[in-house]
Amino acid sequence: MLDENAFGLLISYHNLEDDEYAGERADFIERYAAFGALVRARLAEHPPATPAHALDLGHALYVELLDDAEHGDLVAWLKSFRAALTEHGYQSAGVLTFGSAWVDATAPRPDALDCGAIRLTRASLPSEPLRRALLAEAATHADEEAGIPGWGAGLYLDVDAVEALGRRPKNEPTILRTGGARFYRAGS
Repeated sequence: MLDENAFGLLISYHNLEDDEYAGERADFIERYAAFGALVRARLAEHPPATPAHALDLGHALYVELLDDAEHGDLVAWLKSFRAALTEHGYQSAGVLTFGSAWVDATAPRPDALDCGAIRLTRASLPSEPLRRALLAEAATHADEEAGIPGWGAGLYLDVDAVEALGRRPKNEPTILRTGGARFYRAGS
């Protein structure tokens, strides 16, 4: 195994629970299936990089690529992916992260591990970009009982990811913090 720098890109179905509880079960199942089909088609037609590794997390798609992978403009990729979802009436949160990720080119993904009667699938080795993406996505949701507002649907960039891309924001953004990571909102 090797420790490499990697980018993480996460696109979540931000209002999934709202859609689930808003109508009939069959309508939600159809809408969720359409979301999955749209995400898979978009990923197949417009991959952010090669090679890359993608995980379907149920509520979100996560794509990880090594820092040295050949890629285009990752921020533009997230924006266009979210725009395609918006065209179909989906609210989404897009997150770009960066950090250390352990990779093992010889191990298949996902790994099915024997744990007796429990089916265990390891989808990733330790990955700072994945951890940060999940933290940011969780922060987009409000905790109404505790009175904590969420960041809301939008495009969120990890300060470290922007620096790794050699970019700078046009102005001084408001920094949003979660789990030791720093993000800023780059679009609604």
